[in-house]
Amino acid sequence: MHNSAPRWATPVHVHLQCGLERGFVCVHDALDFLEHEWPSRTGALYARAANLCRVALDGGLPADMAREAFIFACLEAGMPVAGERRSRRRHEHVGDTLAASLVAHHAAETRMAHALAHGG
Repeated sequence: MHNSAPRWATPVHVHLQCGLERGFVCVHDALDFLEHEWPSRTGALYARAANLCRVALDGGLPADMAREAFIFACLEAGMPVAGERRSRRRHEHVGDTLAASLVAHHAAETRMAHALAHGG
């Protein structure tokens, strides 16, 4: 575990395809798994989770949003998450919500940078 990584209030327990269960307690652990141990680096939810984990590690997004994206990527890859019962419709809705939040966050940063650059 990376000491400075944003920790989640509730760990994510994933049932791996090999039959074992693995726990993730922070964004860094999830991103490391996504980048180095993920069974298949395909899928829209996989790409979104990896991206949102990177943004959360940079402080640009709440850790819990990266957690949600990681859960959905696990479910998309056929790896059940203990205690998570989510439908595909919920995946799509939350994915859209996460994307909209990320766009809004970046727009706010851009406006702030513009205002600072122009003295206002």
